[in-house]
Amino acid sequence: MRALCLVVIAGCATPQMPPPAQLSVPAAPAAAVQGPSARLDGLARRYWTALLATTALPFLGGGPLSATSLGDHRFDAKLDELSPDAFRQLRQSLAELRTEAATLPQPGLPAEEQLTLEMLRRQLGDADALDACQAEVWVVDQLYGRHVALAQTARYYPLGTAQGAADLAARYGEAGRFFDQHVGNLRRGLLQGRTSPRTNVQLVIGSLDALLQKDAEQSDLLPAEGRFAGLGAAERAPARERIRLALAEHVLPGIRRYRDFLVTELLPRARTDVGLWALPGGDACYPALVAHHTGTKRTAQELHDLGVKTLAGIEAEMDQIARAEGAADAKAYRKQLDGRAGQFKKSAAELMEWNRATLARAMAALPRAFARLPRGPIETRPIEAYRAASSPPAFYHPEPDDGSQPAIYYVNTLRPETRALYNEEALCFHESVPGHHLQIDRARGLKDLPDFRRFTGETAFVEGWALYSERMSDETLHLYSGAPARFGMLGYQAWRASRLVVDTGMHALRWDRERALQFLREHTTLAPDEAANEIDRYVILPGQALAYMVGEIELYRLRGLAQQKLGASFDLRQFHEAVLAHGGVPMASLGRIVQDWIDGHR
Repeated sequence: MRALCLVVIAGCATPQMPPPAQLSVPAAPAAAVQGPSARLDGLARRYWTALLATTALPFLGGGPLSATSLGDHRFDAKLDELSPDAFRQLRQSLAELRTEAATLPQPGLPAEEQLTLEMLRRQLGDADALDACQAEVWVVDQLYGRHVALAQTARYYPLGTAQGAADLAARYGEAGRFFDQHVGNLRRGLLQGRTSPRTNVQLVIGSLDALLQKDAEQSDLLPAEGRFAGLGAAERAPARERIRLALAEHVLPGIRRYRDFLVTELLPRARTDVGLWALPGGDACYPALVAHHTGTKRTAQELHDLGVKTLAGIEAEMDQIARAEGAADAKAYRKQLDGRAGQFKKSAAELMEWNRATLARAMAALPRAFARLPRGPIETRPIEAYRAASSPPAFYHPEPDDGSQPAIYYVNTLRPETRALYNEEALCFHESVPGHHLQIDRARGLKDLPDFRRFTGETAFVEGWALYSERMSDETLHLYSGAPARFGMLGYQAWRASRLVVDTGMHALRWDRERALQFLREHTTLAPDEAANEIDRYVILPGQALAYMVGEIELYRLRGLAQQKLGASFDLRQFHEAVLAHGGVPMASLGRIVQDWIDGHR
C-alpha cells in the first residue's frame, strides 16, 4: 500500500492546546563537500525522519504510531500531533526537501540511486498534490482511522523492558489530547462543509462502542500480564498498572469524547452523497489520488471504460467454467455453489484451520516459481471483534523491522457460515504467498535501500503484484483445489475489475452508494456484507482500489513481452526475481527494469 500501510487519517487541535514543538529537519551539508550519492542518502534519511517524527499526512501516512508498527522505536513515547500547526510544519519541511531534491543531479548517480531519487521526487510531489484533498478536516475512517491505530499500538512495544513499558504509558497518556485534536479538526471541516459520508461515520461509531464496552482492566488495549515477563518480579505489576491508569484516565475518556462528538455533532450533518465530487475541491482531489495510486495519467473515464472492458472478458471466462461444470452460466453456477454445505465452515475455528492449511500448501509450492522464499514466518489470526464488522474478508500486516512480531494474515471470521470457501483460496494467495507476504518481505529485506523504499511502495505495484499472484497461482503454481476455487479466483478478478467501474463511478461520475453496491453484487462473488464493506472502503479511500487491476495488467504485459523476446530462454523464476529485486517501484520504472533484464538475457 502506497505509503505506510494506508494510514488515512485526519486531525486538528482544540484552541486551548499548546502548539507542538517545531519539527527539526536537519539541513543538508554543504554541496561543495558532498558528492551526489551522499547528498541523496542524507535527503532520503531526512525525508523518512520528517515523515515519522510528528504526524501523518492524510492519504500518505507516517507519524509515530506508524513508526512503532514498523519496528522503528525512536518515537514510542509520543502520540501523533494532529494540530493545524503540526500539519503545516510537516508540509513546510517536505516542501523544503522537495526543492532540494529538484536540484540534485540525477545523471551523475548510479542506476539504483537514480531510481531512489525518482521515487523520492514522486512521493514529495504527491504530498504536495494531495493537499487539495484537505483530508484532515473530514476523513472518519472505519478501517485505518485514529482509533484503530491506537488500539493496535501496544502489540509492537517491548514491554519486557522498563523503557518499553514507560513509553507505552506515556503514549497512552497523550490520548486525550490526540482525540480532542482530531475532533477539533473535524469541527473545522463542519464549518467548511466537509464531512465523511454518513455510513462511514456510523461504522466508526460502532467500532468505538465496541472499544468502550470494557473498562480499563478488561480492555483489549491493556497488554496481558505475560508481556511484562522480562521485567523484574517487583516491577511487572507497577508497569502494567501505569498503563492501565493511562487507559482509564486518558484513552477511554478520549475515545468516549470522540464517540459523543460523532453521534451528536457530526452524524446529523454527515453527507449523504458518497463521491468526492460532493466535497469542496473534490474535483481536484480525485485526479490527484488517481495519479498517486495508479502511477498513470489516465482519466477517471478512461479507467471506468477499462474496467467495463476487462470485466466483460473475465465474466466470459467464468461462464466457460460454469458450462464445463454443467451450469447454464456463471450466475447459475454460483447459486449452485452457494447451496453446497461443503463450501462453508460452521465455526470461526474451522475457518481459521482451513486458512492455515491453505497457506501451508501455498508455501510448499513457492519454489516452482521463485528463487527466494520469504525470510520470516507468517501467522494466521482472526480479525479482532471490535473491527471485524467493518473490515474486508482478510488483510495482511507485515513483520515489524525489529522482528518482535511475525507477519500476520488476518482472516475475518465474523459469521463464518456466510464466507464461501471457493472465494477464500484466492484471498489467501493474495494476502499471504505468493502475494503480499512474499513481495513485502522481500522489499524489507533490501537493506541497502533507503528506509522509505523498504517500507513504502507504489500502490499499483504492491496491489498489482498481489492480484497477479492470484491468477499466477492457477496457471503456474496450479494451487487451486478444483473448478469451484478457480471460479472464485475469477470472481475475485471480476471484483477488482469492478472496482475500476464503481470507484470512478462514485467519485467522478456521480453514482450513489446504492448504485455502486448493486453493481458490485451483480458482477462479483462477494457475499452481501462483504460487498457493502467494500463500497464503504472505496468511499473513504478514494482511488486506492483502482491500482489492483492497473498493476496486474501491466505485470502480465511485461511478462508477455519478456516471453516474446526471450522465447525458450525465458525463465519465470528469473523474471520474478527481476520484478521483485527493487521493492515496490513505480510501474513506469518497472518497465525499464524489465527491459534491461530482457536485454541482459538475450
